[in-house]
This record gives sequence, C-alpha cells and structure tokens, in this order.
Amino acid sequence: MVATRVIVPAVTGVVGLGGAGYYFSKKNPSSSTTSSSSATPTSPAPPAKQDIYDSRPFTLLTPDEIDSRLRSGQFASRTPTVNRVSAIYTTRMASNNPVEDNYSVDLIQDKLIAGVYDGHIGRHCSELIKKQLPIYVARELQQQQDNKVPVETAISNAFETLDADIQQRFYDLFPKNVKHATENNIRDAIARHPNPKAAELIVKEAITGSCACTVYLDGDDLYAANTGDSRVVVIRQEEDGTWTGRRLVEEESPAHPAWRSHMISQHPPNEAEHIVMRNRIFGLIAVGGSFGDIIYKVPREYQMKVFPFLPYDIYNMFARYHHRIVRYYATPPYLYSKPLVAHHKLLKGDRYVVLGTDGLWDELSWDSVRSTDGDQVAAELMSTWPAAGKDGNAATHLMRSALMHDVVYKNVGVHRTASDETLEMSKRLTRQPSRRYRDDITITVIQLKDKDDTAIVREDAGPIQEPEQVAVDTPRLAQPRSNGWFSGIWSRL
Repeated sequence: MVATRVIVPAVTGVVGLGGAGYYFSKKNPSSSTTSSSSATPTSPAPPAKQDIYDSRPFTLLTPDEIDSRLRSGQFASRTPTVNRVSAIYTTRMASNNPVEDNYSVDLIQDKLIAGVYDGHIGRHCSELIKKQLPIYVARELQQQQDNKVPVETAISNAFETLDADIQQRFYDLFPKNVKHATENNIRDAIARHPNPKAAELIVKEAITGSCACTVYLDGDDLYAANTGDSRVVVIRQEEDGTWTGRRLVEEESPAHPAWRSHMISQHPPNEAEHIVMRNRIFGLIAVGGSFGDIIYKVPREYQMKVFPFLPYDIYNMFARYHHRIVRYYATPPYLYSKPLVAHHKLLKGDRYVVLGTDGLWDELSWDSVRSTDGDQVAAELMSTWPAAGKDGNAATHLMRSALMHDVVYKNVGVHRTASDETLEMSKRLTRQPSRRYRDDITITVIQLKDKDDTAIVREDAGPIQEPEQVAVDTPRLAQPRSNGWFSGIWSRL
C-alpha cells in the first residue's frame, strides 16, 4: 500500500511550539496493494487548525479498526462457585514486542485468585509467575490452615518462596564457588547441560523480571498483595450515588518517598546517593520490588565472573547498562519480592475490583503516576459501564476510556478533552515506536455481586472461559540449599 503523507496547517498557541501541525498517513485509493498495518480513513478529515504543534506521524484508523485492536486481547471468566463474583473481565494490549505483561485467573476450591504481572527486560519471568504464583499461594494457604498463621503471612511467604526458587534454579546451574570459576566453566555449565534449552530458559526467567499484583477472594474477605508498581483498586458506589476508588495496597516504587526511604535504609549510608537516582534503582529500573531481576540480587562476584559469559543473546538483554550496575553494586540484594499485603472486608456498595499494570495508571494520573488521582478517575470511568454502550467487556471499556483520558497533547503537558475520538485514538494506537507513547496495558475487572444475586457474564465480552483449579500438588521449582550465601541472605530477610 502506498501511503500519502498529508500536512495539516496549525497556528501557534504555546511559546516554542509553533510549526506546521501534524502528519497522518492514509491509503492511496489508486493503489491495489493492501496492508494490515495501514487503514482507510472513513471518518471526517482532521480539523483544519490546531493550537498546539504536533508533528508525530500516525495512521488514521476507522472506528471498526480501532474497536478490533482494543478488543483483540479481551475475554471474560465465569466463576459460578465464587458467590461474591458476577463476572471477571480481562484485556491486554501490547506496546512492547513481544508483550511483557501477563495475567492469571484461577480457583482455589471455591475461592478466587487473580493477578496481573508487569514484565520487564523480557517476557520470560512474567510468563513463569503467572503459572507458578497461584500454585505457591495455594500451597502456603494449605499449610496455613495447619499452622494457623494469618492469611496475609501465607501470601507473603508464597511470593518470597517463589522468587527464592527462581534464583536457586539459576545458582544450581553454575559452580558453587564462582570466585574460582573460569569463563569456560560458566559457558560449559549451559552448553553441556543435559538440556541446554531448558538451562537457557531458567537463566532468562531469572534475568528478566516482573512485578506482581494479586488478589485472593474468600467469601467477603479480599486480600491484595503487591510487589512492584502495579495496583489494585476497589470501586464502590456510595449511598448518595457517587463513585469512589480506593487503592488497597501501596506500590513498591523508588518514586514513592516512603518506599524510597525504606530501600535506602537497607544499605550503608555511603550508598544512599546512588541507590535511587531519577526515581530508579541506580538510575535504571523504575520498580522497588520484583520477581527475577537477579542482576540486582546476586552476590557481587557473579557480576563479573558469571554474567559476561552467559550466552550472547541473554547477556545482550542487559549488557548496555550492566557496567552501571557494577559501578554501584556493593551490598546486594537491591530488590526483593516481599509484597505489601492488605485485607479488605467487602461492603455493601463495593462494585468492582480493578487490577492493572502500571500502563493503565500511567494513563489515569496526569501529574504523577504515584498520585491517588488515578484511583478516583478509574472509579469515575467505571461508573459509565455498561451504559456507555461501546464495550461489553468492562476491562476493555476501562482501557478505551483511559487512553482517551485528557489525551490530547499530553506529551507537552497541555490538558485537552478529545473532540475527535477516532483521530486521537488513531494516534494512541499507531504511533511508532509505541513504547515511547504508552506501555503494555493489562487490566482485570472483577464485577462483584451480592451473595444471592445471579451471576451474569455479558455475551459480548469476548471468549468466555471457566478458570481452572490450581494444582496445589505441583512440585516446587527448586529445593533451597541448606547452607551457603543464598540460604543465609534469605534467612535474614
């Protein structure tokens, strides 16, 4: 398909932002070649004048093409045995290629466990924990009944145990005393492994990282656990008809002042200047808790004796900033998987539980992604569903609404409400590289009901599934060593 580039004039409205306007692509009607990446504009042409300069190219989509993209990752879950849940709606839209976000919806007997997982560096860790974290939580809850420990403690233990096993599998691949290991020892540990592909996957699952935000619903008791910067919000309708959103558990983020102080306090004072820079650990990673990310957790000798000799495609995942980690790496670990955990007793008026990766909350909080404004915006947007009428899937509705929230010229800090949704949504969905403009977005909306109400799943919400029972008897990923640095550091946390 031959694309024609059209220049739309604009007038200057902000100092330093004058210019010609913005570019959009459309099909050349005379061309006989078709392409799935371009689109035929059927909506009215963009307005002739714009008061803000915006030169970034995009492809103008039709309303049907926009709907198709927004709904491509949606599905619904029916849970007849969970008496407080009417339906569960999930959607995911990629920005990274391949997508690094993941999600899970499972049952532990007649109880619900659901989560969203925000991967980084790659997809491998989030793909692992979406399968394993429900199993580890179920196992700990089973033991909790015998040991009579609080549910919150059991869930927290599951998070830490899973991450310990992810790391242990990594350590088990290499010589125990890496100080005296050679380059060939490290390369042979994978190349001569009985299953080299499996060994490489173990390394990738430990090198890549993922945040995790999980809820466990047992009757009226809702437990939320969060490692990293995803979020869970309870949305309720008050007696006076207003809607409110309340975050159940805080984010673990270096941008959060209290959590930043906590992270710095775990290390000697002389490291304080470098641990968090530009609201990122060592100026690199913007989360304050995660699974995997073993490059921020290993003993110091692994930084130079192991990592540089991993297979090239693996080391290349983080090679461009490895030297910056080594420069400040003194008293590991710098990241932990221990979650913040909260308990909420469901109340009359509680309508939805929303789990979202940070890609959602970035769209809803204009001034600061740590702001509670996004929690309330989510409530206001959800108050219009399903009356808004466009989407049968509540998660898709929230994603569509979030992408349009004060969307126009957000990049230059100017508030505008979209006057032409087709035009503005085309920008949000087609500008490249996508990662400059938005993150992966994964949303799960749990629609609540009273115990005696009938559960209803909308038929227009996408494929409908029934979650599977967690296989609690699945073996652990690894058995921890009884001694040594690794077991010692975890026993002290």
